Amino acid sequence: MKNAAVLVLAFTAVMMLSRCAREKQGSGLPASAMVLRLADADDVPTLDPAAGYDTLSWTFEQAIFDTLLRYGDDNVDLEPDLAATWESSPDARTFTFHMRHDARFSTGRVVTSADVRYGIERVLNPDTRSKGMQYYRGIAGADDFAAHRTAHVSGIETPDPWTIIFHLNEPDPIFPHKLAMPFASAVPREIASKWGDDFSHHVVGSGAFMLKQWIGGQRIILVRNPFYFRKPLPRLDAIEDSLDTQAELQWLRFEAGDLDIVAQIPPAEFPYVMKTPALRRLVLRKTTVTTEYLGMNCQMPPFDDVRVRRALSYAINRKKLVAILNGRGIVAHSPLPPNLPGFDPNLTGYSYDPPKARELLEQAHLGAGFSFEMWMRADQTVLMLGQSIQQDLEPLGISVILKPVAWGPFLEAIRQPHTAQSFVYGWEADFPDPANVLGTLLSRSEWGSNNDSFYYNPQVDALLGQAARETDFKRRYALYDEAQKIVVDDAPWVFLYYPVIDVIHQPWVHDYVLNPMRPTRFEKVWLSPPSK
Repeated sequence: MKNAAVLVLAFTAVMMLSRCAREKQGSGLPASAMVLRLADADDVPTLDPAAGYDTLSWTFEQAIFDTLLRYGDDNVDLEPDLAATWESSPDARTFTFHMRHDARFSTGRVVTSADVRYGIERVLNPDTRSKGMQYYRGIAGADDFAAHRTAHVSGIETPDPWTIIFHLNEPDPIFPHKLAMPFASAVPREIASKWGDDFSHHVVGSGAFMLKQWIGGQRIILVRNPFYFRKPLPRLDAIEDSLDTQAELQWLRFEAGDLDIVAQIPPAEFPYVMKTPALRRLVLRKTTVTTEYLGMNCQMPPFDDVRVRRALSYAINRKKLVAILNGRGIVAHSPLPPNLPGFDPNLTGYSYDPPKARELLEQAHLGAGFSFEMWMRADQTVLMLGQSIQQDLEPLGISVILKPVAWGPFLEAIRQPHTAQSFVYGWEADFPDPANVLGTLLSRSEWGSNNDSFYYNPQVDALLGQAARETDFKRRYALYDEAQKIVVDDAPWVFLYYPVIDVIHQPWVHDYVLNPMRPTRFEKVWLSPPSK
């Protein structure tokens, strides 16, 4: 048993001493600089807003780049960013944005409507291989542009440097949310063209911070953009993220005061943190709009048989997974998480029923068992979950070969059609609508992009297409619900759990808030000197 009182006093003393000492370390930043120090278990896959589609990439992309609209710091209400005002037509097919005049890239050049158009056209260019392409295909002329038949997307008008107008082929009432995604960032053509495929390491945006250094697998450093339009923000001078730092080492560094924030408290430390008032007060909790799942490649044996997929859904004990996480999750029964519009509380999904699983395997002529690979991010907590799944399936004669890999290679592998038989993954909604889960992850058009299970059901695709055009939200959600019921029956995923995230910060960190959908923004974060 730890002596809490003694440990907290020692913890506080070490933090203060380390905090004072670390400010004199290198990285080319002055000792007086206000530097927020973070750590991540993986390297950052990319800083290119056309390429990034993961939480870690987006954390830094939204610090470096601006979009027309953004979400509030702690909510999902759209608010102006590069746009000062905007309006939409009654039929939700034309959207007009009037841009502010004082936004500048970190080079000092003024941001114009042409930069927003160029950023979106990079995403629509198939040579970029952007996973964000799906969100902007509905713009008139997007297909002609993607086929290189036109120099620009005809449905994006820029009548002057401060106005941009989007014309859509069909109604899309949630289109403004898509313009709040990093994919729609303003990008300076002259910089992106100069660096080509290496733009990710030389990014220039109009956000609060700009890239100073990125050493793959070691660290990434952002510094304040002196031309950022939201004066006097940002408050921080810099952000330094230590990469490829596992959760246990992150915790040790946090205890020593060498990290300001830990985004994932290790399961072994979580009970102690929550029982220690001085530490519990430093914890921020985020109920996510995320579904964690075991994806099965529906085009690869044995998961091309729906009976096998259903068998795994019955065979895995989800309550045990949540227990491993110290209760930081809710057992999942469907693709949509509880906080997302369209969530159906009456969908019960699959219970834990190993005899039913065995019966289905017998029907699929796999009663003697089989083996398969399960890909996962190389992370200790994810590995523990994988081992739990491995244990659940072993009595059924199923041998699971765990394949932990680094985050970047993992993301690339699962999008290939015949590489990963199965994978442990999670999806946090990008905007508050079922389209971002069901349409993004489970439609045929997303094979090789975001539909990593390579699932296809023509009935589901028809419902998704109908729902996407529906401007009556009651009817829209009903159509998505009909689609997700079919998905549950087809079982392309084993729905595992809806996570709850606990983030701990040092007492000298202020105005760090959690957003329900996006990584935290850093503009308003500031650090006070440690108490003497």
